[in-house]
Amino acid sequence: MPKQKAESTKRDYEELGRRLENIYLTGYISRREMLKMSFLKGMATGFGGVVGATIVVALLVWILSLFDTVPFIGPIVDSVENTVNSQKK
Repeated sequence: MPKQKAESTKRDYEELGRRLENIYLTGYISRREMLKMSFLKGMATGFGGVVGATIVVALLVWILSLFDTVPFIGPIVDSVENTVNSQKK
């Protein structure tokens, strides 16, 4: 990134910080409301990450299930399958 653009970006972030601080200090947003919104935003981000990872893993497992044998993973799956079948009996 060019030096001029980096300095411009830094100034923009500093200006944004000053404006947010001014909004907070004037009482336009209460501290409690701000903390509540930050908490909810964090919860939504975490939930979205878990759901996204679950979908990716499910798709990966589904794609791998389409193959008869999968190198490197095949012996591990066979071992787990034998263990599960022996526990059922």
